[in-house]
Amino acid sequence: MSQYTDLSIPVSVVGPGTQPSEEDGMQLDYMKMPNDMSVFNAPIIMDDNIESYPVVEDLMNQLMNALTHFKEGDDAVRFDFATFEEKDIQFINKFLGEGEVAVIFNEENRQLRIQETVLAGVWRIAGHEDGNIIQAIEVGTVPVAIRNDTFAKANSIITLPKEQPAGTINAPSLLTELSDKSFAYLVGDEAHVVNLTLLPQSPEDLDMLGEYLGEGPTVFLSRGYGSCRVTSTNLKHVWWVQYFNSEDKLILNTLEVVDVPIVTQASIEDIRESSGRITEMVESVKTNDK
Repeated sequence: MSQYTDLSIPVSVVGPGTQPSEEDGMQLDYMKMPNDMSVFNAPIIMDDNIESYPVVEDLMNQLMNALTHFKEGDDAVRFDFATFEEKDIQFINKFLGEGEVAVIFNEENRQLRIQETVLAGVWRIAGHEDGNIIQAIEVGTVPVAIRNDTFAKANSIITLPKEQPAGTINAPSLLTELSDKSFAYLVGDEAHVVNLTLLPQSPEDLDMLGEYLGEGPTVFLSRGYGSCRVTSTNLKHVWWVQYFNSEDKLILNTLEVVDVPIVTQASIEDIRESSGRITEMVESVKTNDK
């Protein structure tokens, strides 16, 4: 049985290719991308008032304060509530709803399922770490674990064979380029992008890229204007970034050397907008007889 059955979080990562092929639930296959263009989803109409959940009301006040004071360059602000009762957690999930970006983070001793809420820059996090259940919210451009830990165990360089594998066209030179850029990259540097869509590729090229880059622990699924899948590799700061059209066809396939691809991040403008929206949302679930 999957170890996530006891976690209350509305992460939108279900669908073809996302269900576990093994009982531990950790194996990810290719995911069929959403075939509809995402539009703004208003929060679900609540049938209860927030005053009935005093710990949640206090948490939302702290969240409002964090959003109000968040500035560009700030570290993410985290609120843990694993000790909350189930009814409180369910209210939080329903109130915050689901945004456009979902994240899966899998390591041996830590597994996280992360969903951006309807408030851009507010991330709902659930999972396990060393046997402990995680229930949390973070305010930031990207969750801390993703920014800090995605490449903590990744390779710094790639060692290629002396002879070019048969059938390859450009994979060896691309891997050399990516290895050099990865080794030299410093957080904050401009992204280095390799557009594979524009390059001739043989099946052997793709096999070699996949073999030598490997798979990292993080997968982003974004359903903004179109569909995007962003996957970390096992080479530091190197990500696969793939865009799909409404017919589920790959239309842009790139490799990026960067700390976190910009397409996955909330902007400071998004967070400022969320600061205004959360006040309205909280007011909407308060009783009117005060």
